[in-house]
Amino acid sequence: MDEEENNQFASVFNKVQPVRGFEDVLTQIYNAIYSNQLKTGDRLPSEREMASMFEVSRTTIREAIRVLEAEQVVEVKRGVNGGISIVEPKPDQLGRSLETLLHFRGATFIELAEFRTDFEGKTAFLAAERATHLETHQIILIAKKFIELTTDINTPWEQLIDLDLAMHEAVAYASKNQIHIAIMLGIQSVLRKTALSLESGNDQKFREQQAIELMEIAQAIQNRDANTAKLKMAEHVEGNITSKMNQSLTDLK
Repeated sequence: MDEEENNQFASVFNKVQPVRGFEDVLTQIYNAIYSNQLKTGDRLPSEREMASMFEVSRTTIREAIRVLEAEQVVEVKRGVNGGISIVEPKPDQLGRSLETLLHFRGATFIELAEFRTDFEGKTAFLAAERATHLETHQIILIAKKFIELTTDINTPWEQLIDLDLAMHEAVAYASKNQIHIAIMLGIQSVLRKTALSLESGNDQKFREQQAIELMEIAQAIQNRDANTAKLKMAEHVEGNITSKMNQSLTDLK
């Protein structure tokens, strides 16, 4: 890295306190990311250069980078063209952490239903207000595809689950709320396991009802009817969980 680039980072990073070592390095890098001084795709200085900037040992820098890599904030590539780059954490990381926490807490399906009813209802409400024409078209297409697959009794329940989750994800993106999007993506794995555990998944009438509900949600969003979108989404979520209300999420495999 040339001198000009090093001078740029010199204004971003400061000497750290030896007592806290790598924690100070982490704090400064995170602050640089949060303040948009560092963005996705940006490359950090080399290990040697950062040790000089922070006035710490290379061991301290390595420790900080290991933490950042474990948290999927940076990607480390080895070799001639390697380096340390800022990356956006993947939603499945949040999903795994959330799933583990729910298991330790002994969360139940009724608690999941309570959360989803409010959260996804509000997400659908926002989507109805903010979705672009292209997004509403996509949501309608997903609902139509679900109906199409439902007419074939041999369609695997797992395939319908993936389509249902795609619908919920599309609604989240249409809400234009980054927190709603992040949480929706983060809980996908929990929702998928929940849906797979539904014995009613192989019941044709249940599948047809799911298809109707998804289309009602899609049409409400398309019609910019936020209140109806919220109501229909809440009903859809509650219907999926009713049969397992008292079961613990720790029973999921």
